[in-house]
Amino acid sequence: MKKALVQYSHGLGDVILLTPHLRYLYDIGYIVDLMCRTEVRTSHLLDNCPYVGELIEIGNPWTAKDFNQQVLDNYDKFVTISNNYDWIGCSLHLTQLPREHKIDITSRELGLDITDKRVEVFLGEDDDVRELVEREYPDGYICVNSNVEFHTEHNWDARDWIRENLPELPVLELGRGGDFYRKWPDINKTFALLKHASYLVLNSSVFVHAADAMECEIEAINYGNHDRKMDCVNVEPRHIRRVGKWVK
Repeated sequence: MKKALVQYSHGLGDVILLTPHLRYLYDIGYIVDLMCRTEVRTSHLLDNCPYVGELIEIGNPWTAKDFNQQVLDNYDKFVTISNNYDWIGCSLHLTQLPREHKIDITSRELGLDITDKRVEVFLGEDDDVRELVEREYPDGYICVNSNVEFHTEHNWDARDWIRENLPELPVLELGRGGDFYRKWPDINKTFALLKHASYLVLNSSVFVHAADAMECEIEAINYGNHDRKMDCVNVEPRHIRRVGKWVK
């Protein structure tokens, strides 16, 4: 297969939104080497992805001392190695057209005319998670992520809402400070918890996109601001909370 290079310095949730483009390139004969943040590698998010070859680490402009300089440094690295590839593309998400879907931003910036926008995650084996669920939570459980690590504007303590609206089941907290926060180095193991859960109550995060990829029913999603990822969820949640108010 031919080799493609994609520079994509965004977070884990956005990388899930990149999967339609990775799949498209694979389907037309390319394996993608992805220039990405360190946490894409350390989370093992793409370990089982057949569309990706090498992960090439670059700096995160949004946490760098100088955003513009980090963007330039990343781009310089992109240009330096680009001659080794048959196809190259870079997506920075610096502009958004009115009501433009985030997947469409990437399509526009990469110059790819994709029609299949299904997102994917790549769980691999999850027997250990299934065994834990069957042993510890035979009657079911609720997954929640109250504390979003890198986007605290989306944080919402859903415990009262859960008590008032859902059956009395164990609540597994996936966010910072919870029992399942980084329980497994491989984030796909945590995604498997979502797959087996009775109910999902999620803040805007990578978990929303993972649940969407697995076509899990989402009971409620909280958005702490007018997040442009709101229109990127294909599985319609039963309840939506936006900037502190229920809109559905």
